[in-house]
Amino acid sequence: MDIKSLKVFVTIVQKQSFSHAAEALFVTQPTISKLIRQLEDEIGVPLFHKGEAGRKREAQLTYMGEQIYQHALVILNEQQRMLDTVTQVRALKHGKLTLGLPPLASVLFSQLIALFHKKYPNIELSFFEVGATGIESAILKKQVDVGIILGHLKPVLSGIPVMESPLCLLSKKNSQWRKRKTVSLIELKEESFLLYDDTFTLNDIIIQAANYVGFEPNVVCKSSQWDFIAKMVDSNVGIALLPKIYCEQLDAAKYHMAELENPNLDWKLSMAWNTTVAMSPATRAWLEIIEDNKDKIHF
Repeated sequence: MDIKSLKVFVTIVQKQSFSHAAEALFVTQPTISKLIRQLEDEIGVPLFHKGEAGRKREAQLTYMGEQIYQHALVILNEQQRMLDTVTQVRALKHGKLTLGLPPLASVLFSQLIALFHKKYPNIELSFFEVGATGIESAILKKQVDVGIILGHLKPVLSGIPVMESPLCLLSKKNSQWRKRKTVSLIELKEESFLLYDDTFTLNDIIIQAANYVGFEPNVVCKSSQWDFIAKMVDSNVGIALLPKIYCEQLDAAKYHMAELENPNLDWKLSMAWNTTVAMSPATRAWLEIIEDNKDKIHF
């Protein structure tokens, strides 16, 4: 039972004529009759009464025809609603966009989020706020439309580079590092580290780099909030490795910043999506805003 047959059936009933229905639908009357016969064969009962003395059938419904007519109206109405929804989504008049934004990066995109909302006010924005590792997993599981990934992209992902900032040692202003502009990672082996939640890719990068140069970081605290980590540094709980772009926002009277070297570690962000998923109009619109407004990705 296809939509075309139901549309023909409903048009006959509404026009009260096979020939008028054919004119309205721009098809021949034999085509109309054929589609109705196929519909009746599939249902197993006649929909219209037979004409007298072998005349052509009248556009008068049988009892079963009346029942089918009511169902057909509902089906065609739902089909039209579906088509209207598709049209609205394509025109960005309706829809939803789920963005994966780690706490360390979300503030950088506030201007672009506001710009997207102003341009597409009817698109519902939803935020998935965990570390980049959790966001990558959600994108792969098709739970997030697009989100921030740190480091290299897996084969099924594609992305737009949006930010690169070197990692720096953040310590108290009066710490032993106060006169240093650069610090090698191995020099920090005796320090107490303030690291990130386990869903943060940055956590893995720091630990793996420390293991590579020969030590296991002494982790005294983990948090998903970079400002809380900074306050713990100010309270002399430990040191932190933060992107330079964040360190530069802090009070220079309280903190000292030194660039990390041997190895140099970079905070490289990409706005990524799953290439195995058909891209929605809302996702495409968001990526266009990213491409056209990279200069607005900052504090």
